[in-house]
Amino acid sequence: MDKRGFTLVELLVVLAVGAILLAIASPGYAFLVNSSRLAAATNDVVTALQLARSEAIKRGTRVTVCKSSNPMAASPACHTAASWQQGWLVFVDGGVRGAIDAGDTLLWVHGPLAAGAITAGSNFSDFVSYRSNGVSQGSGHLFNGKLHICLGGNQRDVIISNTGRVRLESTSC
Repeated sequence: MDKRGFTLVELLVVLAVGAILLAIASPGYAFLVNSSRLAAATNDVVTALQLARSEAIKRGTRVTVCKSSNPMAASPACHTAASWQQGWLVFVDGGVRGAIDAGDTLLWVHGPLAAGAITAGSNFSDFVSYRSNGVSQGSGHLFNGKLHICLGGNQRDVIISNTGRVRLESTSC
């Protein structure tokens, strides 16, 4: 009679080998998860900036991306005391630069980031505006600057040039 199966010792050996392999692989997996979250956050910021620039050119008027502490509210507003990771708004900015006025049109809302921190240089500390020719201008009245996105020791800098174009640079936090 031929009996097929596993003994308890064989099962425990397989489980021990599996646990060892899992322990070896988990630091690499954490790096992969952090890299994926950093890429997603960076893509969200770049998408907002590129949308604002293209809409400014298309509409022939200023379009702004600003940070907001209540982006998901019924009437979201820009807040200078907020942090970029709390969320941001993209809107047609026909009135006061960097503030949503009565006649402004909200184009896109991004809620809070699940992970990571976004900091900005002094020029883009509150908002980034794009004029009708696609040139950027920050709250510091300059045309260029950086937003820094940091997660898990890795950082991506979103660099906005004098012409309003966006490029990325990878560094460490």
